[in-house]
Formats: sequence, C-alpha cells, structure tokens
Amino acid sequence: MIVLVGLASAIVYGVSDFFGGLGSRRVSPLLVSLVSFAAAAVPIAVLTPLAGSVWSPRAVWLGVLAGVAGAIAIWAFYAALAIGPMSVISPTTAAVAALIPAVVGIGRGERFTPLGYTALAALVVAAVLLGVTREQQGGRVGVRVVVLAVASGVGFGGYNVVMELTPPESEYAPLLVDLVAGALLFAVVLALLRLVRRDSWWGGAQAPPVAARRPGLLFAAAAGLLMSVANALLVWGLHQGELAIMGVLASLYPLGTVLLALTVLRERLTPVQVAGVALALLASAALALG
Repeated sequence: MIVLVGLASAIVYGVSDFFGGLGSRRVSPLLVSLVSFAAAAVPIAVLTPLAGSVWSPRAVWLGVLAGVAGAIAIWAFYAALAIGPMSVISPTTAAVAALIPAVVGIGRGERFTPLGYTALAALVVAAVLLGVTREQQGGRVGVRVVVLAVASGVGFGGYNVVMELTPPESEYAPLLVDLVAGALLFAVVLALLRLVRRDSWWGGAQAPPVAARRPGLLFAAAAGLLMSVANALLVWGLHQGELAIMGVLASLYPLGTVLLALTVLRERLTPVQVAGVALALLASAALALG
C-alpha cells in the first residue's frame, strides 16, 4: 500500500510540475510559485478539519519549517525550468531529493534487506533515466541551472524529512501551515522586488503582456491544485510508512511527466526512458518486498 501511495504521489507531482514549468515560461517563477501555493492551500483548508486534524505547537512550527523548505524547492525548480532543459533539471532534482531522506532515514536506524537497499539505489538511477530525452542528450547546461536544480532537490528532500516528523494525529494541519507560510513568503518577496523595481532571473523575465500572463496563471493554478493532491498523499504515506521509502518513491515524479507526454502530447519514449520506466516499476516492487 505504501509503495502504491508513493508512486501515486510521484505521478501527480510530475503532472503538477509539468504545468508549473509551462507557467514559469510565461510569467515570473515567483508569481507561479505564489499562485500554485495559494491554489493548493484551498482544498487542503477544506480537508484539514474533515480529517480531524489535531493542532499543536509542534505541528505548526514544523509546518512553517516545511513551508520554507518547500517554497525554496518549488521556486528553484520553476526558475530552473524557465531557463534550462527539463531533461537535466528533473533528474538532477529527483536524485538529490531521493538521497537526502534515504540517508537521513538510514542514519536514524531504518534498515532494509539487501534487496531493499538495491531497490533504493535502483530507484535513484530510475529517477535520472526518466528525465533523459533524445533532444537533450549530450547537451550543455549552465552552472546556474545546475545550482537551481540541486537547491530544489535539497529543498524537496528536506521537506520530506520535516513532514515525516510531524505528529501523526496532526494529519494535514502542518501541510496547511506549510502552504500558507510558503504563499506568504512568496508574497513578501514579490512585494519587496516590486518596491525596488527589480526584474532578474531571481524573479523571472520582464513582465509579459496581460494576454500572455493569463495562460501562465492558469497553468500555475492547475499546478497548485495537483500539488495539493500529491502533498496529501505524501503526508499520509509519511505517517504510515518509512521515511526512506516514501522519500525515494516520491522523487520519481519524472514518471508523471513522461506519462503526460505520452498520453497528451503523443511523444515517444527514448530507449533510455523505457529503461527508466521498467527499472522504476521493478525497483518499486522489490522495495515492497524488501
């Protein structure tokens, strides 16, 4: 069950990131991040009381901490997508995001059979393979893109670690705090940038015409709604399973992007991506057994 939840979370994250990336190429990554966090907070605000979430100081401060980590991760990811190729950004972020909770979980005493350790390593490799596309193989990427991708991975990995520490009885309360805190952080940063009238790669390109912004904002809202579903699955899984397993499975979000490209854009998988899909499925099954 945990493996299925982790894979479902990864697929939804992948679709969300696809829409977020489309939006970031039309408007500022900071604005896309703000809209997506605000959109994600709405369904979580409805779900939190329905799930009987118990509020506590620990749930709140961990939610704030997760919000900061998640905000950094989302902004860095969207900013990277605005200036670099998805085929490099996605697997780099996924690999870093997978390693952090796995290492932390193992350091805290989580143990696996040899099959389980092999599956963990295979999932990291699969996350890399899933993002490789024919057009970008062998392409060069700037240092800025790599730094943003790594920073995003660290943020996502740290987010998983923090959310796993939240009290199980708090259910979705920390997630709601996380999204509200992230949205407020983006709003403050955007306001400060507006005050100093600064437009750069930190906030995105120069503002496009209003007609061009509308689809970007719609993509951002769609990304946020999907992110709320993925986050809800992730939080439930973290409260039910082990950190290393959920952290690695959730990092397979490129699988969602690949599936979307196949069904909507009618794209074909490269041989490398076929190997990544097969490895991801086999490793997930092995992780469930090990």
